[in-house]
Amino acid sequence: MASISYECHDIVYRVFQPHSRFQQTHHTPPRPMQIELILNVTSLLIPRRRILGHLINFERLSLETLRFDLGLLQSHDQLRLVLAPNFIRYGIDVVSTAYDMIIHEIVECGLRIADSTTGNNCEVLTLCLEMRVVFVENENEEEEVLIGRATAESELEFERSNYGMVAAKESSVEKMLKKVRVKSRGEDCLICMEELEIGIDASQMPCSHAFHCNCIEKWLKVSHYCPVCRFAMPTD
Repeated sequence: MASISYECHDIVYRVFQPHSRFQQTHHTPPRPMQIELILNVTSLLIPRRRILGHLINFERLSLETLRFDLGLLQSHDQLRLVLAPNFIRYGIDVVSTAYDMIIHEIVECGLRIADSTTGNNCEVLTLCLEMRVVFVENENEEEEVLIGRATAESELEFERSNYGMVAAKESSVEKMLKKVRVKSRGEDCLICMEELEIGIDASQMPCSHAFHCNCIEKWLKVSHYCPVCRFAMPTD
């Protein structure tokens, strides 16, 4: 029996930090900052052969978190080398133009947001990289137009579904978020990267991470994961 192999046909991606807003009100001595890069990858395998008369696509979801020093963003080449093993696991050609563009977006987004955090005592900067990678079976039995149509439909579906992110169930948010009074300094809301001021009421998730009430409510309308530890809230 001949083995089946797939080749990368198309990549849709975006690098972002949701609901970010910064106010540079004071300066503090610079401190080492780390980048936390969340990889949310959807792999779509498109066979050229039909199964029981139908063209069936196979979808695989992957989620992992990487952490590295902010200084690595100063060198595109070094960042390529460090992230290459992770992207190879997802079947992405690390000598391709697509990989170079992804690295460029990570660097540009990371440096732009890092500059905005000057003076905010930020130690960890979280970025999200969401990718939808389409693989096509290495055979020549079906017409290219069929593959192109399947790719276009999958990209449209991915965009309509908010790039694969799923909101938390509203009733669960009301039940599981806990209001807590901030009693000490030094803790930041890692959504807006601003300090949780003493005396205010913050919202605490079941994993014990706390955020500004408005920040976490907006976040959970987009993603059901905790922005810090990826604790999963219930979904509809």
